[in-house]
Amino acid sequence: MLSNATYDLMETATVISKGLHRYDTFKKDGASCQACQQIWDQMKHADEEQLQKVAAHLKQHMDKEAQAKAA
Repeated sequence: MLSNATYDLMETATVISKGLHRYDTFKKDGASCQACQQIWDQMKHADEEQLQKVAAHLKQHMDKEAQAKAA
C-alpha cells in the first residue's frame, strides 16, 4: 500500500497530465485572440514544469517505499 503522501503526488501528477491536452483546445477556441494564446501557452508551460517537479519527487517517494518494503 502506498503512503498518503505518495498517493497524493501520484494523483496530482495524473490530474496535471490529463489537463495538459486541454490547452491545445483552448488555444484553438481563442485563435482570434493573441492575448488568449499567450495565456494558454504560459499556463501550459507552468503545468509542464509542475508536472516535472511532482513526477521527480514522486519517483523519490516510490524508490524510498520500495527500499523500505525490501528491507
